[in-house]
Order: sequence, then C-alpha cells, then structure tokens
Amino acid sequence: MSILFKSSSGKRKISVLVSISIAINMLISGCGKNTPVIEKGSETTTYDEHLDISIAYWQIDKALEGKDSDEVLKKIEEKFNITIVPENITWDDYYSKIELWAENNTLPDIFVGAYRTSNTMGEWAEQGLLHEIPSDLSKYENLSRYMDSPETETCQINGKTYCIFRQTYSEQAETVKDRTILYRWDLAKAAGITKEPENWDEFRDMIQAIIKTDSENTDIKGMTSKDYSMLIAPLFTYSMPLAAVGDSSFYWVSNGEKYVPAIFAGESLGEDALPTWNLVRDMYEEGTIEEDILFTTTSQAEEKFLSGKSAAICIDGGISNTKTYENIGQYWKEMHGHDFFEDVKYLDLLPSIDGNTYYTAWDYAWSETYISSKVSDEKMDRILALYDYLLSEEGTLLSNFGIVDDTYSMDDNGQVTILYDKPSDKYHSLEMFASLVCWNYGNNDGTGFPNLVPDSYVQMDKERVEKARTLEIPPYSYECTKALYESGNGFSIKVKDIFKDVMLSEEPVEDVWNKIIDEYIDAGLLDVIDEVNGML
Repeated sequence: MSILFKSSSGKRKISVLVSISIAINMLISGCGKNTPVIEKGSETTTYDEHLDISIAYWQIDKALEGKDSDEVLKKIEEKFNITIVPENITWDDYYSKIELWAENNTLPDIFVGAYRTSNTMGEWAEQGLLHEIPSDLSKYENLSRYMDSPETETCQINGKTYCIFRQTYSEQAETVKDRTILYRWDLAKAAGITKEPENWDEFRDMIQAIIKTDSENTDIKGMTSKDYSMLIAPLFTYSMPLAAVGDSSFYWVSNGEKYVPAIFAGESLGEDALPTWNLVRDMYEEGTIEEDILFTTTSQAEEKFLSGKSAAICIDGGISNTKTYENIGQYWKEMHGHDFFEDVKYLDLLPSIDGNTYYTAWDYAWSETYISSKVSDEKMDRILALYDYLLSEEGTLLSNFGIVDDTYSMDDNGQVTILYDKPSDKYHSLEMFASLVCWNYGNNDGTGFPNLVPDSYVQMDKERVEKARTLEIPPYSYECTKALYESGNGFSIKVKDIFKDVMLSEEPVEDVWNKIIDEYIDAGLLDVIDEVNGML
C-alpha cells in the first residue's frame, strides 16, 4: 500500500480522482440521538456514560476554538459521548511542559510527544505513569491493523507496549524529507553565484556572498531554523550520519570488536565526530549559521526567511509539509513578486567526508501517543475506539476534509472536490484530528486524496525520495538500542546539548569535544558499552 506524508490543511479548489471503497451514504453518519452509537459492521456499541477526555496536543487551544460552530468536533464528541478538554502545548514548550507534568504526576489522559527513542518512555513506564496498550486489539480492527507493524517494537519495553506510534513515513527513503534546508537562490545569483552548491564549502561561500551583498538591504543574516536542533540531521551526515535519531537518541555502530554509540565511533573514542564539529563551529563563527539561532522560535524563523532577513532556513516535514506553504509559500509572491520556487531552492544532499552521500535515516514514525495510567478502563476503551475510528475510511475523510457536501464533495465516480479554500479554516478541529493518530493517512491509501499544497511542492519531495532510494544506509544495530532501554540503567546522550556546547564554545573544537567525552566516561559510558554488548 502506498501512503504519502499528509498535511492537514490546504490551498484552493482541487478536483482529483479518489479511490475509496466506501459508500457515499455512509461517509458521515448522523449523530442526532440522545445516546451516541458507533457502528462497526453489524456490531453496535452504545456509550451511556459521558466522559471528559483531556488531550495535550500542539496548539489544541486554537484547534478547539469556536467549538460551538465546529460540526466536525460536534460529530466526534457526540459519536463517542465525550467532551475533549484541551491541555495546550506548543512546538517550543511541549517537551519541557510534558516532562514537568510527568514529574508532578499530572499528565493529561492523552498526550503526544517524541520520547520513545530516548530513555524517557522506559522511565515513565517504570514509574507507573503510562497505561499499557493492550496486546489484544481485536476489538478495534483499524487500530489493530495499524499497530501490526514493525514500528510497534519501538513502542515496547520488555515486551509491553506503552504508546501508539504516530506514523509519518511508509518507507525509510521518505525520511529524507524530515529535514530540509531552503535557501534564497535569487539572492545568491544577485551576489554573483552561478551554480547551486554541491558541497558544504560551496554552501558556506554562497551564504556569505548573500550576506555581504545584501541586495535587498534587509541586513540579511545566514541560516535560521525552526529549532536549532533541526540542523543536527543535515550537518551530521558530513562525518557521522548515524550519530543521532532526532535530537535525543542515537544509533549503535560496529567499532572494532564492540558496538558503540555512533557519536563516539572512531579509532580513538569520538574521532569520527571531529570533522562535523569543526564544520558546525566554522559555520556558526562565520555567520553561515545565525548568531541568534538558539533563541529563535518556529514562527520567528519562518517570518525571518519570508521577510528576507535570513538567507536560508532549516524546516521539518519536507517541502510538501503544509506549514511550509501555509506560513511561507502562500505569501511569497505578495511580498517578493515571484512564485516561491522561482526565488527559493532546496539544498540537495551533500557528500560526506568519506565521499559517499547520506540522508537522515530516522524513524518512520516521528512522535507517539501516550495514555495516562490514571484513566479508567471505560475511558481507555473510549480512547482506543476514538483512535480506531480516526483510522477508518469514514474517520479519515471526516478528520482531513471535513463535512461532505460542505467542505468537500464526492460524485458518483468517486471524485473528490475540495469546496472550501482551506477546510480547517472552517472546522478548526481538523488541525488536531487530521494528525492526532498519525501524520499520514494510516491504513488508508492516500495516493488518490487531493494534494493540499501546490503540486510542485509534492513533486520536489518525490524527487528527493527517489534519490534517497538509491543510497545506502550505513549498518547499525537496533538490538543495542533495545538492550540499552531494557537495561534500565538510565544512560542517555544529550545530543542536542553536545551540539550546542561545541557550536558555542570558545575553546578549540578538539579540546571541548575531549572534555565532553571525558564527562560521558565519568558518567559510565565505557561500562554501558560493555553492558550493552554483553546483552547481545
């Protein structure tokens, strides 16, 4: 089954053939009864008890604003006899806020985040904060099919499942989209650059030329990012492509007779990382990476690139991520007089120091859903049923496109037309429901669904994926990762902090890196390496 990375909002009227095996008269079932009913084949389940379910999701306060007029939200709440209680988090504070809730044992019923690729999930499970996901999900057919995936293994500690992965990609090559650097090619040409960069030195020279020329008189700076840690992925491909999974976890690679965390690989401990650390430091000191990168928020980074104050930006989710279009692309022509990709190009994969080309080979599913251990059996059943519904064909259509014959229509030939410029503008809850369970269409083949960004955005990402399919991923051991989590020793590598410390330090790169290595040795690195290898 082909599944595309999905975005949750759109642009204009689009008509496209959709292959969906669902009867039109069952697209959106009526919910006007006193006691909500869920139909599942010939089986009917009635929910008599009304429940409040608290959910922590990014910008959920905005997604649930105007709830009295949001028919999508009404249908779902009535269908399951629930009221959704928002616990707001943002892209800038979610990590720290959820960790604080965990420390105080005040976690919402449902919360999302990226913790399973670190020790955090195991610690929460051991502390009794997480509700185990049942091994038998046969009552929830769509959810059961979704969880029948190798990805479920990443959600487990000692054979028990503690979260529901939020699928982003359907194959490894698609993870090339997870980090993208966009740059101002129009300003590069104005600065005398005649060819697109093919290595990091050429990229640095180009950014420096743009800054020096400042052809739009905006006092333009270098490369910004929606979070400074997003730079880890593209930059680490220079000499240690497997050193990080996101900004908090890491792969283990063969290093002589033992496996070691990739960030510490080399003839001497950590030697392979030095070329990357030197590149990071040089780019920061010369201004290719902006000086205020650590303090820039997501919205500030987007605004700086849109307004011509930054020569490049590192984004997540790919070119076809709707936020790229929503927050930057759709306003470009109004501000600059040209279409977005007349002025902007994406940075192609650049060669590593070993001459090979690598991409960000990360997890297929970025982030996951957790359920608090405090929820009752009744509430747990309701939550799983909600997720099961959102993975169904009917639920996928409702949560992505809204109300049939209102924000979208389907003719007798199965052709879907978007009737509203941006369905989530009318039904704000789509901003949450469309990606609550997963980032793409889950069990459903989304290749026939309308593109909610310009086709050119989607095509560029397709080209990148095709290229990634031709590239080899260096070998690594997931068994080591699993062994570390199950050992329960609490060891972790704070990749994001290391990146920051190397970049900002005024000490020579090799000196600061050796100090960091010594700190990890003092924290038990060598013992952990021995322990993990002994568990294989």
